Amino acid sequence: MKFNAAALSAIDVGCLRRVGGWLLTGVFLLRVGWMLPLALVTSNTAVLADEALPDYEMARIPVGERVHPGYEPIGYRVGGVFFYPRLLSGIRFDSNVYASPTNPRSDLAFILSPQLTIKYGRGTPGAQLNPSRFSYQIDLGADIYQFRKFTSENRVDARGRIATNWDIAPDLQLDTVFEAARRHEERGDSSQPRNAREPVPFNDLRGETTLTKTWGRLGVALNAGVRDLTYENVTTFGGEPLDQTQRDGTIVSTYIKPFYEFSPGYRAFVRLRGNWREYAATGEQNRNSDGYEARGGLEFAVTPLISGSVEAGYMSQSYENPLLQPVDGLSVKGELLWQATALMTVRAYAERNVAETITPGFGPRIDALVGGQVDYELLRNVIVKAGGSFKQEDFQDSPRKDDVTRWTAGIDYALTRHLRIGARYDYIQRDSTIPIYSFDKHMVMFNVTAQH
Repeated sequence: MKFNAAALSAIDVGCLRRVGGWLLTGVFLLRVGWMLPLALVTSNTAVLADEALPDYEMARIPVGERVHPGYEPIGYRVGGVFFYPRLLSGIRFDSNVYASPTNPRSDLAFILSPQLTIKYGRGTPGAQLNPSRFSYQIDLGADIYQFRKFTSENRVDARGRIATNWDIAPDLQLDTVFEAARRHEERGDSSQPRNAREPVPFNDLRGETTLTKTWGRLGVALNAGVRDLTYENVTTFGGEPLDQTQRDGTIVSTYIKPFYEFSPGYRAFVRLRGNWREYAATGEQNRNSDGYEARGGLEFAVTPLISGSVEAGYMSQSYENPLLQPVDGLSVKGELLWQATALMTVRAYAERNVAETITPGFGPRIDALVGGQVDYELLRNVIVKAGGSFKQEDFQDSPRKDDVTRWTAGIDYALTRHLRIGARYDYIQRDSTIPIYSFDKHMVMFNVTAQH
């Protein structure tokens, strides 16, 4: 975990001036431009504020989710619909841009992230005055990366997501989620080809629906989802084409989850899940498969300050390709939320599952993940965060086994209702039994965010 001081010292004064100009320009745009997206559709910016919560009620809300009067976004209101625009401008230093095991190369990137959240129904100011059985939230956003030296890393990620909730009846609820995104694989990810000249772009479409029916303490949830992945070709560092179309695929999944609330705050359940995965690759690279998971679990709220869930069982995945052996074993997932003090929230999580088999040149993989994060409210408008995670990627048909460690720390400072500043540090280390996949990197980011 040695910081690349030599790389930092190599940044010339001219670069710093240009970067400073970027930030000043970004701040100027943030200060004067946040009202543009909706200025043409409404002049009604008055929003009813919810009454302030008592201190003991505020202490039950996770630190990262608390909204303090005077620092919360106001938004724009059109009837019962609320619009919350946001614009982030930042600079990120990466000590190992290409995630290389040797000769790391550092660079600065300017990041611009416009975002817009649209809400209707639950979660909006004054919603309790006009209750509705139907609610939705739309999230739109983009991340624009511009690198100082390695312009092949420049990219634009964009995404749109809509989540709906419909209380069809007091004992029948329908939830849906749809997401469309254009993303790029991260350098150092096990799926990203090491010889690709640029991060591999791909389109990611997802849809999911869940129907929940209850009979008193007894209930059942029915879920169905589909995901479609489409990859674009890139070139190698030498200029040769690198075909990625064989990674295109469709994943369909469904589960049934009967549950029973045997005591206030305690719900036992069984989750039976099935999946079907089809990819474009054929022959020896065929990765089509189907599998299932059978888990039993418990959702709990020991006190208003301690809640979570844990489930464990058996998983199995079988492949069309006779060269790939079936994968099975223990399946686990757990989450814990602990309000340690009125100012501190602790989160922990763990999971073990069968990963998608789209890593070039490798077959099935089992991922085991464990991690956690602590959020601390230093002041009403200052939150500090620290956390870490450990992930083991075990490739079943290869001696390759990767241990991925990530440490992170950050601070978020709300200067006013409309302006925030923040800083974040990440350390990532991949330790692989095949040395060419090992690397470590440091990333430091400073940002300014404007919201309305």
